[in-house]
Amino acid sequence: MNKRLQTIIKRSKYLEALIGRIPPEMLSFFLDKLQIEISELSREVTHLKMGQDDEYMNFVTPLEGIEILEYYMAGMDQVPGHEQAQAMDNTTVIHYCNRGQAEIRVQDGRYAYMKPGEFCIEWHQQVGKQFNFYNESYGGLEIIMTLDGISDEDEALLRRFGIDLDLIQEAYDRNDDYFIGRCTDRFQAAFEVLAESIQDGRSEKSTYLISTLYVLNLIQTEAIPKLEQQFYLTKGQRKIVQEIHDRIVQNLAEDISMTELEASYPVSTVSLNKYFEIVYGSTVKRYMQNLRMQEAAKKLVTGTDSIADIALAVGYESQSKFGTVFKRKYGHTPLEYRRLYGGK
Repeated sequence: MNKRLQTIIKRSKYLEALIGRIPPEMLSFFLDKLQIEISELSREVTHLKMGQDDEYMNFVTPLEGIEILEYYMAGMDQVPGHEQAQAMDNTTVIHYCNRGQAEIRVQDGRYAYMKPGEFCIEWHQQVGKQFNFYNESYGGLEIIMTLDGISDEDEALLRRFGIDLDLIQEAYDRNDDYFIGRCTDRFQAAFEVLAESIQDGRSEKSTYLISTLYVLNLIQTEAIPKLEQQFYLTKGQRKIVQEIHDRIVQNLAEDISMTELEASYPVSTVSLNKYFEIVYGSTVKRYMQNLRMQEAAKKLVTGTDSIADIALAVGYESQSKFGTVFKRKYGHTPLEYRRLYGGK
């Protein structure tokens, strides 16, 4: 491990604890992405440049016992070893999603889902959590509160600012796993302001602390409904979604109808689309159409097949209909797209 990185890690109790609790293959995944460029944007924010596609991790400690991780990572659907990661004792994690989608397997066998604009509070860190990422890229902001690490003096400071961790626990500790909710506009704006100030990295510690306190105050005071049916699937429901997804991916040329799918499963079209949208953020038909257009765009740029052959390969017998759908997505006809981007 880079000596400079080791020095930076030692400055953060959270980073030291994180390195110690994740399995070697998971640590290697992130270290392999780490570039030589390791910069501190200010005295308070540590910035780690990751990978080749503007990936990064930002760390800041606004108060002893409270760490904030703000990041964007590609290839998250390939992260190994989550199930072997160790839980942190007496630690609360507030996690806001602003890019991509994530699946978390919870202890009762259900699956919880997060997409941009949603957040979760994990009051009891689990051992062996299992994550899946349903996009190549994922971004978010985490406020990690190590409750044993917050001094009595700092806890008194939080209370003076109206933050009562016991009240937050009472409001959101409604089961043994997670609270997941959809952010109100004000709540989402508070998360985004905090994330943007950390990305900028030039503020004083007091600025990050005030922004964090505002987020915690909203968590404590906002009426955020927990809509379990919106965010959770059973093992059986998830299996149905995965089978439909795999069938789409493996058979882009097949025109799969909702009538066919409804006949294959004892579930209505409405429910099938609802389950699928929870996981992939889209109805079955929209998802299939998007994959088809992505594949068509790839073929137009990298191959020499005719437009008619490409249309058939992605499930369109009518070249005219294919062209209409393609132009609606990319703003160019297939031929224009090939002329613009082919060979690049």
